[in-house]
Amino acid sequence: VLGLSEVRWKKGDIVSGDVRVIYSGGDKCEKGVAVMLNKEWANRVIAVEQKNDRLMWIKLNNEPRNIVIVQVYMPTSAHEDEEIEKMYEEIEEIVDRQKGSDYVIVMGDLNAVVGEGSDGKEVGKFGLGDRNERGDRLVEFCKGRKFMVSNTWFEQEKRRRYTWKQPGELARYQNDFILVKQRYRNSVKNSRSYPGADI
Repeated sequence: VLGLSEVRWKKGDIVSGDVRVIYSGGDKCEKGVAVMLNKEWANRVIAVEQKNDRLMWIKLNNEPRNIVIVQVYMPTSAHEDEEIEKMYEEIEEIVDRQKGSDYVIVMGDLNAVVGEGSDGKEVGKFGLGDRNERGDRLVEFCKGRKFMVSNTWFEQEKRRRYTWKQPGELARYQNDFILVKQRYRNSVKNSRSYPGADI
């Protein structure tokens, strides 16, 4: 299962060969999120909600617990705080609707920097850079809903942690994250995000 942000497509669900792509976007094809699944996982999809061009979720039939994947493309720091808060409210509403036993993963381009250094049960010590205000808000969400930022708990070389380069390569940032419920932390054996489609 692969989550994608900024796909710039409309809304749809296609199968090509052994791959299924479920995507959610708008008429202008400016933003967009998607989830790509191999054949096995594509056959396990039991629920889909394509909310808007920044947010969608799918539920996968699995034993012993169903898996819920929420794919996010959070507005950048150029957007107003009200837009960010509205997004978090929508994510929280999705998370709260799931069964307590569901294995919930929130992932995508969260346009936040949680920074280096551990912070409670939410953030590991293998982040990148200095936390910003949007990073504070992300950690607040994690604390409130008991998530961990899983890709900060596994050591990767610093050059493998960043997912966005400032134009002119003035700075590099880690702002794509994979959030997992803390109760399932032992099931995560490794976690990292990729800066592009060249995986």
